Formats: sequence, structure tokens, C-alpha cells
Amino acid sequence: MDEFLLDDLEFKIDLPELFRAIRMDETDDDAETVIKMAREAEAIARPKAFYRVSYIDEKGDDYVVIDGVKFVSHVMSVNLKDAHRVFPYVATCGVELENWSNSIDDFLEQYWADAIKIQALQFASKAIDIHLQNHIKPGKTASMNPGSLEDWPISEQEKLFRVLGHAKEKTGVLLTDSFLMVPMKSVSGIMFPTESNYENCRLCKRENCPGRRAPYDKELVSKYL
Repeated sequence: MDEFLLDDLEFKIDLPELFRAIRMDETDDDAETVIKMAREAEAIARPKAFYRVSYIDEKGDDYVVIDGVKFVSHVMSVNLKDAHRVFPYVATCGVELENWSNSIDDFLEQYWADAIKIQALQFASKAIDIHLQNHIKPGKTASMNPGSLEDWPISEQEKLFRVLGHAKEKTGVLLTDSFLMVPMKSVSGIMFPTESNYENCRLCKRENCPGRRAPYDKELVSKYL
């Protein structure tokens, strides 16, 4: 079974984007400290990503069996109706940045470190997209993430990590008893080929979500649920 570890990523912090994220002007008094932290982070950062090519064994109205593991979700069943293979993945800012940020005592600096880790996570996630399109060439894809919808709860995370197999050894990402990931700035999910513009956010009513990528779509909800 094909699997890919992306752990040699040349991560450079986008300073203008970092200042936008923390709502700071580059001429502010604290800007020098932020830049110093960014350079420290760059020197130790090792964002990582891991994904594999998995195959669908069986489908039902509210479940899909992938590599022998049964996932319970009607939305997933609808999304994977025409698919025969999927791409489970995990991406992380890396344990190196996590340990670095945990050593910071100042509350404000912790906030800045958090923004740096988010940028590293986004970089690792993008690396999966690029590698997948260059090597597997599945065409247009979308992604589902455990816990992002009531229909696919966070408890399904354990099954996803079972399919991934070596995620902890490969990336350092640990799954806790409550199904959260450590480092916290990590993301996991299943990418799948699709012709639609599927986004978890379009089925989620949660307001004021900082990670929202698309507006709630009531008509789409009726289609899926």
C-alpha cells in the first residue's frame, strides 16, 4: 500500500501574514520581539505530513468500510458514492514547535507562538495537496475531518488513526484518550476525489468559527442529511 511521509519541508515564515494574523503593525514596539520569535521558530520547525492511498471495501447508507475499518457517517457515504480510493492523512506543525511554544511563559508571546504554529500547520497541509496532485494525480479533491460534523463525530478519529497505521511514529502526532491530537496544531482527515465543491463548513451551523471556509448552506444540508 502506497504511503508518503513529507518530513523534509523547507518552511519559511511569512512575516506579513504573521503580523496580519496577530493584528500587529510591523512598526509596533513589539514587532522586533515577534520577528525574533519567528526566526527562532524557523530554526527549529519541522512541520510534517503523512498520507496513504486507501481503498473502499464496502459502502452502505450510513457507513463506509476503508481498508477493513468501518466508518459510520451518512455524509461520508454520500461523498464517496462514486469513489473507490481515498487518501487518509495527518499534518502537524511538529513536536519541535510544540515543545518550543510550551517553554514560553509570557501570555502574549504564547499567542504569537500559536500563530506561528498555525502557519506551520497550514504549510504542512498544503504540502499534502501538492504531493498528492504531483504523484497520485487524483484530480479535484475535497476533505472530511472527524469531529467537524455531528454526523462524523470526533470518536471516529481513533478509526482514522487505525487506517493511517504509523502516524505517531512517522509524525510524532499522538491521539489522546479524548481523541484530540498532540501537538494541538495538527489536522487529520480523509481526502477524496470529487467533482463537487464540498466543504464541511457548508453543513455546520456553528457561528463565528475562526476556521470557517464557506457559509452554512441549508439546501446542501437537506441533500446530505
